[in-house]
Amino acid sequence: MSSDGPHVVRHPGTSGYAVVLVHGFMDDRHIWDGVAAALGEAGTETVRLDLAGSGTRSGADGPFTYDRLAADVVEVLDGLTEPVVLVGQSMGAVVAELAAAARPHATRALVLLTPVPAAGVPMSEEMRAVFGPDELTAEYVEFGRTGFSVAMPEDALRQQVATALRMRVSTARELADCWIDGHPDGGRPSAYPGPVLVVRGGGDPFVTERLVKDAVLPRFPAPEYVTVEEVGHWPHAERPAEVAALLGAFLARRVERDPWSPVGHPS
Repeated sequence: MSSDGPHVVRHPGTSGYAVVLVHGFMDDRHIWDGVAAALGEAGTETVRLDLAGSGTRSGADGPFTYDRLAADVVEVLDGLTEPVVLVGQSMGAVVAELAAAARPHATRALVLLTPVPAAGVPMSEEMRAVFGPDELTAEYVEFGRTGFSVAMPEDALRQQVATALRMRVSTARELADCWIDGHPDGGRPSAYPGPVLVVRGGGDPFVTERLVKDAVLPRFPAPEYVTVEEVGHWPHAERPAEVAALLGAFLARRVERDPWSPVGHPS
């Protein structure tokens, strides 16, 4: 294991590419620990990072926007010498997509796990206040995590609560506004031209199948779409080995069998 700073952790591998794992709302890089470990056993290089406002960077000041968070990921990509596969969950899926669009020549594939729509999630002011609370408590975090998951292990839940409680309340509210309002380009086709896999949790009450089919899949020309059954909004924490196996199959099918040439450039 190596570290490119206190907020970036890299596990070397023999894959010839790096899987960059981007966390979602109120999480940090540790949400990917199980997936990274399973991928590492197969020889896949992984990179995890804390986005601004989260984890080791919980003291960062705003503003917190999709473009700023994407710039965090792009900075990591620019420090790598090998091509990458970007994997993002929930609001992190939009961040990963923006980073892939900014560095298409380096990005071999994009995986969107339980993605919120890039155009945003319209909701009432009352519901907006639920996701951007005036106070962060363990009870609040546990209620949300158990309500939107199906098979969350107790140790994973404890870790997620501790992570969320490190975040400033003002940061949580600003990040909630970010994914609720969406990105200005979210209503248009994605600017990323490479292979895309969209993964949904079968028991996710928030990112529903209808939401994915109406607001996520149409933005990509030929996305693959998979549902992981008996998990909710955090499949990577609920069943990390299963998610890693799914990613491994996608990588073998769409990345490892084809010699790499930058997207948009002849080999």
